Amino acid sequence: MFFDPRPSGAEVAISGEPWQPRCAPAAGRRTPNDFLSLPAIGSDVKTRAVMRWNAEKDVASLIAAQFNSGVLRPRDVPGFKGAGDALAHGFFAWAKRHTPRLDCLGFDFVLCDVQAVLDVVQYQEDSSDFNPTSPVYIGIEITEESIFEIGRRAAELRTVHPRLVSTAMVLINRAAGRTMWVRTPDEFLGEFASWFWDGDSNATDEEAREMLTDRFGDDEAEIEHYLPSVVRPQLCPDDMDVYRWNAKSRRYLPQRALGVAALRRLQRFTSGRTRRICAELEKLSLMLQRMGNRDLFGCEYRPRCAYAAATLTVQNDGRVGEVLDSHYEYLASAGDGTTYLGFTPLASTPDAIRKQYADWSQGLSILGQLDRVIACLAA
Repeated sequence: MFFDPRPSGAEVAISGEPWQPRCAPAAGRRTPNDFLSLPAIGSDVKTRAVMRWNAEKDVASLIAAQFNSGVLRPRDVPGFKGAGDALAHGFFAWAKRHTPRLDCLGFDFVLCDVQAVLDVVQYQEDSSDFNPTSPVYIGIEITEESIFEIGRRAAELRTVHPRLVSTAMVLINRAAGRTMWVRTPDEFLGEFASWFWDGDSNATDEEAREMLTDRFGDDEAEIEHYLPSVVRPQLCPDDMDVYRWNAKSRRYLPQRALGVAALRRLQRFTSGRTRRICAELEKLSLMLQRMGNRDLFGCEYRPRCAYAAATLTVQNDGRVGEVLDSHYEYLASAGDGTTYLGFTPLASTPDAIRKQYADWSQGLSILGQLDRVIACLAA
């Protein structure tokens, strides 16, 4: 089941109207069936529409500031047709330069004016919390679910070190928390628990049986199918859960990842794919240490996005499909599901603009490394 609430052709919206066509995905060095991470507009690509801003000075000055700050290059604009058209050429050319190869993560940057953002926000339960701070926003859109199985590789990593799988999951979640949403196995378990175990992902078979009996009656075969002891190994083995329940403190505590030194030691005693995974995890850990804990894409508002930039599963089977279908159906029935992950207002002062683009560049670098980690795990 697929989720797409938008009208066709609404990739880049100004006052709710599309004004810039989506570029066809260019495979480049990718496989042909991959999907584009970031759209880019080359100088040989003609835009179909002329952007007109109705002489709004605040918008025109904001766009001019993006170029005057030295971040966007005037030479990326083949011919001036309006402020919005210039911003589109300049921004997507910048994005193309700073985006590494992405084989697993999928998302698009979308230029929106504030009305286009409001058109999405109005359907959200917390829409009243959104107070626009800029006339122009960068939207992050994810239009499809890309699922990667990591169960087979995880089994190999467990034979090398008992904490290597949990280290990978912890680092992936840390990187995703600073950049883009990646759906990991613990989320599948949490969603399943909300549907069948009254939201308690740590429920025992005995506790779950009581709830399942209310739903399925005396159908023992059906009840067995939904017991925690059956479901957990399929959706989220213990070492893939990034949080552990601590009975003593009665709260969830994050699992700790192996340090850089431990990952380097493992590289000396391993080879092939396992050694490469350890090396990629080491690089990701070092990058995260340098970046700190801030949200590098600076989303001012995050609606309820249906899709993740990548989805990791133990195996892509009927159980996973059941959870995803329930997720999509719920968002569709609630009416607030969207394909937008978040909206970031464009900065307006030179220092703020340079910092914003520097953060985006760092975020894209982390995504490049995160993509390599996922690719190794899914190979």
